Amino acid sequence: MAHLYRTTEWEDAIGNWNCGDVSNLGKNSNTWWYPCNILNLTPVEFVKFLIQEFKAVNFHYNTKADVLIYSFKTQSDCRKYKNFINKKAREKNFIVP
Repeated sequence: MAHLYRTTEWEDAIGNWNCGDVSNLGKNSNTWWYPCNILNLTPVEFVKFLIQEFKAVNFHYNTKADVLIYSFKTQSDCRKYKNFINKKAREKNFIVP
């Protein structure tokens, strides 16, 4: 079901913090390029933005699956990004199909 893009945060088994829209993973609700579209950034610009503004770490891109994975060392950095991207998604009324 279509919905407004909205991320949540969680801590992984090794203590890093992750953020994504997990409302419908079977339908790709957490597709990594949605934030690029929301922010009108290229993928490269998006990665640089995450590093500079939110201290994102542990980047890994799987070309076969077209998946970009990244995390945050602290909950506060993750929450700062989560609140920022959720606000931008609301402002643009960004609907995930």
